[in-house]
Amino acid sequence: MDKVRIALTILSIAIVVGPLIGIAFVYRDNLLGLVVPPQVKSLINGGDSNGLTSVGSQFQMPTLVGDPQYNAQTGAVAVSFNFTNPLSNSVSIDNLSAEVQSGNGGASLGDISLGQPVQIASGETSTITVSGLLNQAAISQFEAQNPGVNSLNISLANLNANVAGVTVHMDQLNNAGQLQLPG
Repeated sequence: MDKVRIALTILSIAIVVGPLIGIAFVYRDNLLGLVVPPQVKSLINGGDSNGLTSVGSQFQMPTLVGDPQYNAQTGAVAVSFNFTNPLSNSVSIDNLSAEVQSGNGGASLGDISLGQPVQIASGETSTITVSGLLNQAAISQFEAQNPGVNSLNISLANLNANVAGVTVHMDQLNNAGQLQLPG
């Protein structure tokens, strides 16, 4: 009776562990490929991977559309991006947020974020607008230190996007446009 119990225990372990070892063996050269789809790998690598040849196109990072819109009276700022969905199914951008900084990694001016999720159909390009409020004291300090300057170059730091459940992070996006200051 003990021999049967031991044999069944060993068989149960082999049934569970065997396929795991087999999969690990197949993916031995690319263990990350076991859990990360090639589309995500391509996006992380800047779209230069061949992982998206099956969908006919490659992911491209969202591109800025014009200069940010800034209301000096209220401190409201809006930054727009174009995003093209190269996949054969629709994609949801659930979250997009960033810290607005002066210059290339300068002082923090405030935060921007996506108001509500955006659905992008297959093959479509959509404009995504993120908005927020800037710190008026930081803007005033910049104006005081730079008299006569009527624009402020900005960059975006800690850019986080949640696209179809996958979070993408960029440390810094320099040259995100200029804020027109009252002058």
